[in-house]
Amino acid sequence: MHTVAILLARTVLVALGAIELCMLLRAILSFFGDPESVLLSFCYAVTEPVIMPFRAMLSRFESLDSIPLDIPFLLTYVVLALVGGLLPAVT
Repeated sequence: MHTVAILLARTVLVALGAIELCMLLRAILSFFGDPESVLLSFCYAVTEPVIMPFRAMLSRFESLDSIPLDIPFLLTYVVLALVGGLLPAVT
């Protein structure tokens, strides 16, 4: 049973790391990359399903519309980092 928990924790950590990397690439490529880039399209396809619940939740706050930052994107990144940090360190 312990082996299954370790395998599950590692799988979740790898998945979180991959999503965080795609989010970072998405942020960088959206400024400097080609909007028609295959890599940027892939990053959007991977990250948008994760960001969408935060976008829907925060769309209720109209005051956030005037902020020039993508708050749901930033909040998603912070939550993913926190979840990754809360998982036990598995060796």
